[in-house]
Amino acid sequence: MPRRVRPRSVTVTALAAAGLLSAANGALTGVGSAAPGPAVPPDSQATASVSVHCPFAGPLGPRALTVETAATLPAQAKTGTSATIGAFSVKLGLPRDVALSLLPAGATTGSLRGAVQLDLTVQQDDRSDKVPVSLVVAPTPLPETGDVVLTATGTVPDIAINTIGAVTVTVAAPALTLEAVPAADAPAATTAPPKVACTLDEGQQGTLGKILVLPKVTPGTEPKKKAAAPGEVTTQDEPPANVYTQPLGLVSILTKSTVKKLGATVVANPSLLVNGFINVNLDTGDSWVTGSTAFSPVTTAFLGFGFVPVSATVEFLPLEYQTERMIEFSGNLYTDPVTQLPSLHADMRVMARMSHAEINGVPLDLGPDCVTKDPVHLVLDGPYEAFGIGHVSTEPNGGFTLPGFKGCNAGGQDLNPLLGGMSSGPGNQAYVDTYNLVGCTTPDPADCEPGSNPPAPGSQSAAAKKAVAKPR
Repeated sequence: MPRRVRPRSVTVTALAAAGLLSAANGALTGVGSAAPGPAVPPDSQATASVSVHCPFAGPLGPRALTVETAATLPAQAKTGTSATIGAFSVKLGLPRDVALSLLPAGATTGSLRGAVQLDLTVQQDDRSDKVPVSLVVAPTPLPETGDVVLTATGTVPDIAINTIGAVTVTVAAPALTLEAVPAADAPAATTAPPKVACTLDEGQQGTLGKILVLPKVTPGTEPKKKAAAPGEVTTQDEPPANVYTQPLGLVSILTKSTVKKLGATVVANPSLLVNGFINVNLDTGDSWVTGSTAFSPVTTAFLGFGFVPVSATVEFLPLEYQTERMIEFSGNLYTDPVTQLPSLHADMRVMARMSHAEINGVPLDLGPDCVTKDPVHLVLDGPYEAFGIGHVSTEPNGGFTLPGFKGCNAGGQDLNPLLGGMSSGPGNQAYVDTYNLVGCTTPDPADCEPGSNPPAPGSQSAAAKKAVAKPR
């Protein structure tokens, strides 16, 4: 009776997905809840330094100034509440001749006072709002020599942010209203001092920092649970009589992946191939490998949005994950037309489920069914020997796209946009090393046959470093 064929590229393919999705997953997890854990992270000290030009009147003309802004930003905010920016100050150095021009005619000593106005821009993706901020410059005496350093302080209005995700706070160029501090017996001024509206020099960003906006969890609410759709257990067709199958023995897999949006590289836990076979069609000469695999959940940590410490557990599942646990796939064997090396082409789809998310150590319940809304599609190619070592990756095919998520809820809040915003997108890569453990009984591992010991994760043989062409 012929053997049941179970795809082996499951290993190659599935683990590839595991590796890359584990990377994607680490970042996708950046959210926290009110579950036990550390309190809200402390405010962060944020600074921004920009160069501006300010058009002073008369013969002074435009002058270049450096404006330094400092503030404390909350690490987190909740939707439906306000984010408070504290200890806000602006410091600038005013050229001495400009400062003297503000004093009474002929005076060489004195003090300046005034106001600084600027806008804070709060931006998330393509949405932004401006928050006007008014600051006061306390009376500041001119030094005996050199420029005068002015510091303006004030209160920033509370900022209400109602969209989940990371928001960026940037500062605009200030408008200056400065005057000399009048003598105690001087008459009251009849005109207001002129306002000088400065402009940012080209290339200045003015980014002050970021605030992560989390969903507001209402006590007593439960995340919506999606009913599992009934799935059918698919059966494998028996191979035709003219297909010869040969067991592959014990095959192990190492995967490394990169997620572009996260700027992260992740090495997943090793996995083993189950029921691995090489299959040859005796009529056509076509050959392929088959098998099944399953791997343990991977917990990983990243900086979500580039600044938020997050972690999560990722589990890689078959498309019918409601009813199946093993991932089954197959990969075609071919001879690379460029390198003439035996190679493998694997095309797989896998689901990824996330759970046990934490942000800054604070747990966040993502719900029971937080998965990618579409399968992760991996197309891998590379040098491969069924009874030796293989090095395949998504690189020859342009990488892979990490889909968005569905079913991710916390306290009734939809977290799908937040997870997708942190990690979903194209340009990611998966690298898979396979090795067939042929067995070695010699005392010295150096005497073992090639393929007896696993290669280092992500390593490449000399053959693998050559150009890998896609199969025709």
